[in-house]
Amino acid sequence: MNEKGDFILKVEGLSVSFATTAGKVHALRNVDFAVRRGETVAIVGESGSGKSVTVKTAIGILDTNGKVEAGKALFTFKNDKGEEETIDLLTLSKKQMRRTINGKRIAMVFQDPMTSLNPTMTIGDQIMEGMIWHFKTPKKEAWKRAVELLDMVGITDPEKRMKNYPHQLSGGMRQRVVIAIALSCNPDLLICDEPTTALDVTIQAKILELIKEVQQKLGISVIYITHDLGVVAKVADFVNIMYAGKIVEKGRVDEVYYDPKHPYTWGLLSALPDLETHDERLYTIPGSPPNLLHTIKGDAFAPRNEFALKIDEIAEPPMFWVSETHCAATWLLDDNAPKVEMPKELRVRIDRMLKEAK
Repeated sequence: MNEKGDFILKVEGLSVSFATTAGKVHALRNVDFAVRRGETVAIVGESGSGKSVTVKTAIGILDTNGKVEAGKALFTFKNDKGEEETIDLLTLSKKQMRRTINGKRIAMVFQDPMTSLNPTMTIGDQIMEGMIWHFKTPKKEAWKRAVELLDMVGITDPEKRMKNYPHQLSGGMRQRVVIAIALSCNPDLLICDEPTTALDVTIQAKILELIKEVQQKLGISVIYITHDLGVVAKVADFVNIMYAGKIVEKGRVDEVYYDPKHPYTWGLLSALPDLETHDERLYTIPGSPPNLLHTIKGDAFAPRNEFALKIDEIAEPPMFWVSETHCAATWLLDDNAPKVEMPKELRVRIDRMLKEAK
């Protein structure tokens, strides 16, 4: 990514492994991405590509069997004295992260609101908890702020809902409450991990619009973790495409969607449902992702890539820059590579999808 800009988070060279009974799984391999202030960045890929592991590692909630092999997660914020400070989140203990970062400066919205909420606590107590713990906010003031947050996220009769328990609310209302909790301490960065997966299509659209409105109102940065490229087209400024624990293409959404360079990105975009045809078949990428228990030689996507070159079996491609903000890790962009264009039928499908997403 273009290194110029007011960054709030820069992840550099992040590599993570997991110890399993079958051996070491190389879950992340030299991941780089960045988020500027006030912008929305999406991380997209198939299940198991490393999307959630990437952000969980950066904010210190990696599973206990996970190990950071290398990398940095540089977070820039204004400290309690009002001074700008940059820290490597990976150097902080879990206790330090809980006390100074998580919930206070970085908040996360998970995909299943029912498992995110405590069934034994009222909605009001759960929204106030962070304010009281992080800032020692008086309960009366915290209550007032919690009511304001419920109103902001579109909960009707917020005073009454403060006394409700999670099981008394619908799925869409619970997700709105989770967003209110995430916003309760005025974070600089909001991470949304598949925030609409458990919701029906109508509610999905409302939640996405809500997050967008809140972001614009509060001026916060947002990271979306998703497999849904249609969602990305609606909400994101920048997109990072992940495959087998590595980012293989990144750039502004319009660049990556209208002029994708990596064959994996071609396949992902083409696999979206096409509502304008009567063809019930979906495009699928042939083959399966590699087993990350094994060391990958060359390009991890080569076995599934019909346009793979001989060098793909030997050497991992570097990032080739197409513009100041757009790059992709494919040997097809090398000056010595044969000229390969995206298949026309895939271009037609992608153009229709983009039209539907607007």
